[in-house]
Amino acid sequence: MSTLPTLRDATTDLPAERAASGAVLVRELGAQVAATMQAAARSVHSERAYRHGIGLFLQYLDGALTDGNRPLELATTHKEGRATQWAFGGKVGVLRMVEPGHLDGFRAWREAQGDSPNTASLRLAAARTFLSVALRDGILTPDQGARMGLRPYKARQKRDRKETGRRLTQAEVRDLRATFDTTTNKGKRDRAILDLAFFAGLRCEEIASLDVSNLQQDRGRWWLVFEGKGSKTRKVKVHDMLWESLDAWLRATDRTVGSGEGAVFVGVNKGDRVGDKAISTATVNRLVAEYGHKAGLSPLHGKNRLGPHDLRRTCARNAYDNGAPLPQIQRMLGHADITTTMRYIGTDTGNGGGAVDFVRYYTEGE
Repeated sequence: MSTLPTLRDATTDLPAERAASGAVLVRELGAQVAATMQAAARSVHSERAYRHGIGLFLQYLDGALTDGNRPLELATTHKEGRATQWAFGGKVGVLRMVEPGHLDGFRAWREAQGDSPNTASLRLAAARTFLSVALRDGILTPDQGARMGLRPYKARQKRDRKETGRRLTQAEVRDLRATFDTTTNKGKRDRAILDLAFFAGLRCEEIASLDVSNLQQDRGRWWLVFEGKGSKTRKVKVHDMLWESLDAWLRATDRTVGSGEGAVFVGVNKGDRVGDKAISTATVNRLVAEYGHKAGLSPLHGKNRLGPHDLRRTCARNAYDNGAPLPQIQRMLGHADITTTMRYIGTDTGNGGGAVDFVRYYTEGE
């Protein structure tokens, strides 16, 4: 911890030119954190990141601004399940004591605590945003802000978002799926892997980590029930064509859907013999690129090769084109913010019934 100046009551003995701002200095720190969330957070994820970064910064100040005889308890935490909950105490007047050295000391402390340089930079950025909002609100003085290289916080202007990534046409999906040799164990496995993205919109890491126990039956239908990004539980209906792919692969490994446990996808050697070691995300990425190249859709290597997220976007767009409403697509993909879903499908409007049921690449009888 830094040994920068010890705390004094920052709301007393203010110079005359600061007296008018004295009232704002008795605002609760928790209220100022909330003001920062309102100003800067764009989503549930960014709010969580800001709150955590600001909480750590205030914990650092708690040690840097006290002489050991007066604990401030500016930020405390407790656990609710797997989530960290923050509580903030004290008044914003304490921020009048922040100096440039505190920002440097905070970053050094986070790296000493095991943060990577990137993580430490993100948490420092959260702290600087917090202080910029405080400068905007008259809590920090202009001179203080200048010494730390801060400007009063100003919300960014919203810009039109460009569509993200690639989405395959129905014909391209059919061409790609025609490249699997389903007379082999490898072909059965690979088709099931890609179909989890095509027909359920799963992420690469969700496919690689899928367990047999994640396939569950409810009211006569099969569902994928698993923990996705952000430790959120997702429940996605198993599309009929995905069911065929999964069933064929599991039977090839002497397993059945809904029975047993262990990784759904394991290695297959060059002799087409099934192993017992779970595949990695690198395997999923490589397979998508290989089959995309084999179908003549993309290069085998480089930034333009086909990736799992392209198949995930394809699933979302196909469901939307066939009438699935945005909220259902959002739930299928596991997005916290519906604007992310809108970027995936390349539109900002929605209409009309369960997202998986709307995924169709083949016409009747094809």
